[in-house]
Amino acid sequence: MTCDCCGSTTWTPRFAENGITLRQCESCDLLSIDDIPVPEKRMTEMEEGHYAGNLSIVDASKQSRAEQVQLARFENFVRLGREHVPGGRWLDIGCGAGVLLQVAQREGFEVEGIELSADRRALAAQATGATIHGRPVEDVAYPDASFDVISLINVFSHLISPMHTFGELRRILRPGGVVVMATGEMTAGVAKADMLHWNLGDHLHFLGDRTMQRYADTVGFEVLHHDRQWLPDAMFSREWLRAKGRSGPKNALKTTIDRTPGGLALLRAVMLRRQADSSAHASEFVLRTTQQD
Repeated sequence: MTCDCCGSTTWTPRFAENGITLRQCESCDLLSIDDIPVPEKRMTEMEEGHYAGNLSIVDASKQSRAEQVQLARFENFVRLGREHVPGGRWLDIGCGAGVLLQVAQREGFEVEGIELSADRRALAAQATGATIHGRPVEDVAYPDASFDVISLINVFSHLISPMHTFGELRRILRPGGVVVMATGEMTAGVAKADMLHWNLGDHLHFLGDRTMQRYADTVGFEVLHHDRQWLPDAMFSREWLRAKGRSGPKNALKTTIDRTPGGLALLRAVMLRRQADSSAHASEFVLRTTQQD
């Protein structure tokens, strides 16, 4: 098994979930599952809405409601992009139901999206009136220097080869263009208990301490912004309670906690104590293209 980020073949097994093992590269800290699916299998999983055999991807209606609940978060990502590029063309990869694209449109960007899930893709196209592709960015064959901003919000962990994808983003960004990215990032001592659910099989990779800088240096990006928030603190929030997922019973429990006075405070007290040693973080990045030779 060769590391996608640095090419090393030296790995430390961490744990297994869904019968899938997560390993960590000893050279760059990238975490990867031990059996990355081939592109054809991954496309089938996305089109049919399942992964790891019989585990379901969140359907389009729940995804749309979750994005509306997290509107302020998407507004922050667009603000981050505008701090470095005030206008132009914005591509959102894994655009879901299109809420981030709508925010970018309101800020004056010309937008386009990529979404491999057909029902989400239809919602995004309806909401924005924009072109939403149903193929990976590497297969769309954009001309060089096509976009000013590209966003990947909770997409990195789903990529088959992040290095290949980053290289394509570097090619299709205009000089000085930026990538706005949000994903999970793990500090030292990764353990299964660090997150309630890793969703291995749907999630293929996670960043480690040294990983993003290694990718940036190799591909030709400068890291302009890196903000890391402890995941338990970020996760157990009002927005998390109101964004419903795959499980009906868990969604019902979330609703009960949300409607119970003091319910969220009690949940946070219990879960933050339970996960006090978690190495998991929710991280955001802004990467800018460096000068090409």
